[in-house]
Amino acid sequence: MKDLQMIFFGTFVSSLLLLLLALTFLTLFVIKKQQVKKIKSEKLRSKSQRRKQKKELERLIKGSKKALVTCLAFLLLGIGTGGGAYFISYYQAINLSEKDKELVTNGYYLLSDFEKQLKNINKDGMDLKKSSQNIQNLGGAMASYSGLKASNLNKEAGQIKLNRYYNIVKELGVNATGQSQDFFENKELVEEFLKDIKKAQGYQKEIFKYYKVDDGALKAKE
Repeated sequence: MKDLQMIFFGTFVSSLLLLLLALTFLTLFVIKKQQVKKIKSEKLRSKSQRRKQKKELERLIKGSKKALVTCLAFLLLGIGTGGGAYFISYYQAINLSEKDKELVTNGYYLLSDFEKQLKNINKDGMDLKKSSQNIQNLGGAMASYSGLKASNLNKEAGQIKLNRYYNIVKELGVNATGQSQDFFENKELVEEFLKDIKKAQGYQKEIFKYYKVDDGALKAKE
């Protein structure tokens, strides 16, 4: 996506320069047309002056035509590159940036692993120390989503969905880290967290649908 941003910037600047050149040659065309009109209005008596006038008119008319053709060429190129810049901008707006893609993917696995850890609490043969450490690690990883914001290249609707998702993942992480020991003694707390995980996964599904993410590919890697 960084490469796309560079390409967008390049095409956008190129479009502006091409349109500026088109405007420059349009101005030149208008000036030459005015000069042609002025010379044509002049009444000359001598043949030598009329010959010079004719040559000057031919030069100006030829120059005005060349300026107009060049103006149209730069105008078309400017519109073309502007359209390319718009397409790149639109593509970025409807697709996840590399950073957001990584955060959403990691969030998917963190929530999934956290859910599994909570569901396995108090099962026979479970290593309490190891399970507690796993919850601490997962909580810390989710808490790291604090302060994260979606790329402003996304459409506003996409940014809202992503920021809401990052926030609930962060809250789950902060709360889990602070209550990791309580899970083994409080079944109601476990159920409460499982509900919150489902809520976060609901936001996650909205993101997958909005950005057309294949969650089947993510599940296959679990």
